[in-house]
Amino acid sequence: MPRFFEGVAGLSLAVRVRTERLERRFGHLLAVAGVSFEVYEGEVFGLLGPNGAGKTTLVRMLSGVLAPTAGDASIDGVSVARRPELVKELIGYATQEASVYPFLTVRENLEFRTAMYLRGAAAGRAVADALSRFGLEEVAGRRAGVLSGGWRQRLSIAQAVVHGPRVAFLDEPTSGLDPLARRTVWELVYAEAERGMSAVVTTHYMDEAERCHRVGLIHRGRLVAVGEPRELKAAVAREYRFYALAGGDAAGWRGREGVVDAWRRGAALRIITRADAPAPPGAVREEPTMEDVFVLMTRKEEAGELE
Repeated sequence: MPRFFEGVAGLSLAVRVRTERLERRFGHLLAVAGVSFEVYEGEVFGLLGPNGAGKTTLVRMLSGVLAPTAGDASIDGVSVARRPELVKELIGYATQEASVYPFLTVRENLEFRTAMYLRGAAAGRAVADALSRFGLEEVAGRRAGVLSGGWRQRLSIAQAVVHGPRVAFLDEPTSGLDPLARRTVWELVYAEAERGMSAVVTTHYMDEAERCHRVGLIHRGRLVAVGEPRELKAAVAREYRFYALAGGDAAGWRGREGVVDAWRRGAALRIITRADAPAPPGAVREEPTMEDVFVLMTRKEEAGELE
């Protein structure tokens, strides 16, 4: 599996999450296949892949909820296979649907979660701090069920980190949110990372991969590549060229020698060629996107061309 990592400025290299050939089977279905990667202190690490790729199954194993079939992983050095209950004390977890209790108020949700980990004055300080950090003070007395989707996700992340975990697993935290709410969620995630927490964020939004320090591409349970977005894009740019061409027939271009793919994008065509193929006449050169990276690398993985 290709790895691209030259170090992220400002990040510690202390490993908070390590997976070693982690695998999970459900009967004959191999949902996660031999996945290995590391996540560092203060890092926002993205798991990018479509629905059904194995992202949630992987996160459930890493959070101690689901036992691995083979392999192991550790959170701050604690094995998820051998000590899952201790792992749960070290992490925070927010699910795809805002993991809050709709009939409790915002404050009560945070108090309930905090009580699992902290006692007395420390619990009260943690709740007050989370309300302030996440801008929830003005809605502290409202029931979570009446909040908008963006506010519920804000609360969901707040309750995942209120006790000060080393690692937070955020499973598609922006799913269904509008662009402004999504941006707010990412700002909150990075604010927590700057405090030293590591965040593992699953997403199927290709543009969100750009927001991560590093990203792992997951497809059919396999980790196809791991690296910084810029390094992953540079890797495909060494093998392919990307163009925009005004007008034309996409199907006709797909059959030409050296052309990898072509499709319509508004009034223009998006054309991908091999690096050694001639440029389409009249086309404008473009940079690869994370969607290009994912599609091309998963195709190579399926064809057995990735090492």
